[in-house]
Amino acid sequence: MTEGAHAGFVPTGACWICGAGGLAPVTRAIFEFSAYAEQDPELSRYTGASIDLVRCPACGFAQPAGLPALPDYFGRMYDQRWSAGWMESEFRSPTKDLIFRQVLRGLAARVPAERRTLLDLGAHVGKLIHLAAQAGWEAEGVELNPRTSAYAARATGLPVHRADLRDLQAEGRRYGAVTLIDVLEHIPEPVGALRGVLGVLEPGGWIAVKVPHGPAQLLKERIRGRLFRGYRPTVADNLVHVSHFTARALRTALERAGFADVAVHAAAPEIPDGGAGPRRAARIAFLRGTAAAARALPGGARSPLAMNLQAYARRPAG
Repeated sequence: MTEGAHAGFVPTGACWICGAGGLAPVTRAIFEFSAYAEQDPELSRYTGASIDLVRCPACGFAQPAGLPALPDYFGRMYDQRWSAGWMESEFRSPTKDLIFRQVLRGLAARVPAERRTLLDLGAHVGKLIHLAAQAGWEAEGVELNPRTSAYAARATGLPVHRADLRDLQAEGRRYGAVTLIDVLEHIPEPVGALRGVLGVLEPGGWIAVKVPHGPAQLLKERIRGRLFRGYRPTVADNLVHVSHFTARALRTALERAGFADVAVHAAAPEIPDGGAGPRRAARIAFLRGTAAAARALPGGARSPLAMNLQAYARRPAG
């Protein structure tokens, strides 16, 4: 690699979900890593590069046309040195509380009280496991970032593992429920990740997944680009989101991973944090209303009203 050149890209090939070919470009991801110039010069060299986000004609899933060839690209990108104050504000923020509580209610309707052990993958600062423990679950987390995992353990007093799922499986750990909330969209080839979850679920245990709805998010971004001068629509810059799901693709991914009784519907929205007054109240009412409409309408999870998708699925008992 010459001075100033990045490491290039490796083509991703067929659809990660259904294996179909003929993926067509829908938008372009641009890389901006100038902030990493001192921390990680090799990563910083991707600044200014771009790659197509391509969509499968069969299941609607979208993925990058190629992934950075830089070793451990995603680990290096997510090596973010959060401050103590920022982590505290994340834990106190109510932005995702509605999502977390909806997930816990959905799991409580499926998992008997005597089997309510929960593992949250991508636990971040620990808010979901904190709310789960308050609701009577025996909750644990997995978080690979050393700063946020340490904070989550301190803030909740609950176990937070910096371990691979295979390590937990080898230790014989099994849970009645596993959650992936705003995690799967960050993972290339997500079917493999879902198969890994089977190994830490009890037979008959349930998985809950929440992801952005790819086509609806892109439509929202394009509308914002038309309304606000100088705004560039983006759903994939730096490949922070690498897997972009439709309702069909999410269902297919869970079924191909080996799950049964798959249910996919519109998820609860994030609630804007901070501020007050009628403008914020109107925005919250709009977000809640569109999500409720998407849940109530037949096929609503496939509509632009569904900005996010929620899925539940069961590990077969046999």
